[in-house]
Amino acid sequence: MIKFAYIKNKTLFFVLNHPGAKQEFDNNIQSIKSALKFHTPSECSEETINDIKAFVTHTPASHANISTQTEAKKNLAYKERATGNFEIPVHDEKLKALILSIQKIIKEKNDT
Repeated sequence: MIKFAYIKNKTLFFVLNHPGAKQEFDNNIQSIKSALKFHTPSECSEETINDIKAFVTHTPASHANISTQTEAKKNLAYKERATGNFEIPVHDEKLKALILSIQKIIKEKNDT
């Protein structure tokens, strides 16, 4: 039910698509705030978040507008956290080959 989120003036805003989602969000907002204080994701280490708010929008999201605004604000690049070290317990050879190719891509990107 979360359409998107953004940070503005040190406030993390969540844009929701249903009033019920906002009510549930408001009930859990203190839990979210305390969790962020104890463990801030590494992607957000450069951002200071003082407050969290949510609101409901009934307009359809234009993904082109959202991505353009995001790219215009910052061109964020996150460090890949996946290492590609995982077992593949699959017996289907086609599926196993696909997973192996994904694993290879992850390992190649992680090496750089």
